[in-house]
Amino acid sequence: MIGSVKTFHAQEVLKDKRVAVIGAADSSFEEENGDWIDRFDYIIRINKAPHSLSEEKVSFIGSRTDILFHSFYENIESGGGPINFGLYEKQGLKYLINPNNSYRGLKTHLIYYKRNLNNKKTYVLPRDYTREMNKNFGKWIPTIGFSALYTVLNSNCKEVYVTGFTFFKTPYADDYRDHFKDLAVNNKFIQKQGIHNPDLELQEFIRQLDDTNASRVFLDKALQNIINTYK
Repeated sequence: MIGSVKTFHAQEVLKDKRVAVIGAADSSFEEENGDWIDRFDYIIRINKAPHSLSEEKVSFIGSRTDILFHSFYENIESGGGPINFGLYEKQGLKYLINPNNSYRGLKTHLIYYKRNLNNKKTYVLPRDYTREMNKNFGKWIPTIGFSALYTVLNSNCKEVYVTGFTFFKTPYADDYRDHFKDLAVNNKFIQKQGIHNPDLELQEFIRQLDDTNASRVFLDKALQNIINTYK
């Protein structure tokens, strides 16, 4: 592998663990579950989320970032945002993961190291794991958020809590991508990009919920309502 890139084996790291996955949707701020979230073994966040994790938000979404799934596109507008190990280390980061173990994903990873010239350890998912995750998407590419959800639900973990995921049916939370908080603007951007399919991701997420080997899965109210409506 290039640089200091290692393979992240979720079925080993997360086995029998309690894992909270915190997305970027506004639904993560509907209930003050921060203390409960902090008692999980691993807290997973997505892309630029650590940059907006302020003291005011801790009571809702916890205080740590143990695992960060990141696109390794560092642009602010549509990518994962700047990769900042100094910030991550303050939040207790253990694993920075690029889930896209494909030609395109590894190229992005290589460009990151060329751009930053550091020897920090980063991770990718196993190649066969990525292929299995992508097999029902056709021309579409799973978002980083879906990749995190898929990884956890297929990790042999004991318990999962999911909040802040509404598959773009509600706005982003404050301070994440404020220029895309308007749903119409964001949906238009997604269509223009032409690489993600939120409705297909919701369908695939429901399928993973049915197939997961996790003993318990808890969803926030907004996501549960979306699933109930979809079914």
